[in-house]
Amino acid sequence: MNIALHHFRLIDTISKDGTLTKAANTLHLTQSALSHQLKELEKELEVEIFSRQGKRLHLTDQGHRFLRTSEKILAEIKSLEEDINNYKNGKTGNLSISMQCYTAYHWLPGIIKYYKKQWPDINIQILSDATRRPLEYLMNGDLDIGIIRTQMVNTKIRYEPIFEDRLVAVICGDHHLAKKEVIEIADFHGEELILPLYDPSYQDTPIIESLIQSQHVKPKTLHRIHYTDATIEMVNAGLGITVMADWIVEPYLAGRNIVVKPLHHSVARRAWFAATCKQTPAIQNFLECLKLYFSGADMDVEETEKKQIVNEHAIKKHAGVLIDAMTVNRIQDIRNYQY
Repeated sequence: MNIALHHFRLIDTISKDGTLTKAANTLHLTQSALSHQLKELEKELEVEIFSRQGKRLHLTDQGHRFLRTSEKILAEIKSLEEDINNYKNGKTGNLSISMQCYTAYHWLPGIIKYYKKQWPDINIQILSDATRRPLEYLMNGDLDIGIIRTQMVNTKIRYEPIFEDRLVAVICGDHHLAKKEVIEIADFHGEELILPLYDPSYQDTPIIESLIQSQHVKPKTLHRIHYTDATIEMVNAGLGITVMADWIVEPYLAGRNIVVKPLHHSVARRAWFAATCKQTPAIQNFLECLKLYFSGADMDVEETEKKQIVNEHAIKKHAGVLIDAMTVNRIQDIRNYQY
């Protein structure tokens, strides 16, 4: 049976308008062209769709059956067109995000909340498993936006500057280095130094690690601590010193005997980028929200709401299995990840 989409529109329009003349005007056809199409359809079906009574057309029983199908198909087509237009305009779709720093998730909820107010039908997913290797996930098509420090030379990846931070030394207030104005890499020699875990296979040696090695600085002990909270408490107890970004340590300063000291300007500043491979409207809109946040716009949310927002959007992939957000909440507290 050779039935085209215009046949469904034809029967729907004739039924609504009542006459061939009105239907022809609605469809921007000549009356003869419309009559030809109707006869062509009835010939194909081998049944009459309309019975003629003067100028008026009335649906036959088979015509009513054809009309019901037309209405369903045309409604689906309209819905499809709306969905495609919404996707093209960045109003619907999926958006997967990850950061090359677990602690960075503390500012993400404010951006997500603002974004969802503007585009509520975008499904945002936080891929925590992509944190260690965001560019690989990006290249594999498993990630839409990676907030990263490390750039890979690849023509498929676009890097957009988002913000800069500064590395600071975090020291117990009673420590002898707390009296110094600026901390040098050489000051770490002979000290209990606490640094985060990192994956050497990723060929992304952190800058402090590289400088310690290149300047032949030998700490008394180099502790590897995975959690920011644990590192802060060790420093507070006078069990070592560490290096963190200024925005990471800032929430921990109140009520503790710790101080921050700037590192030498040649090593302190770090640039962060939004890495993307695709340029969809949904991605572009999120990048604009990122820029707005780091320009100083007020997107703050309460701590309890932050956790709720992260839970709602967090997706953890492990061995091909998706774990729901509540499970993520039980097995890991986003705030405590390495810096």
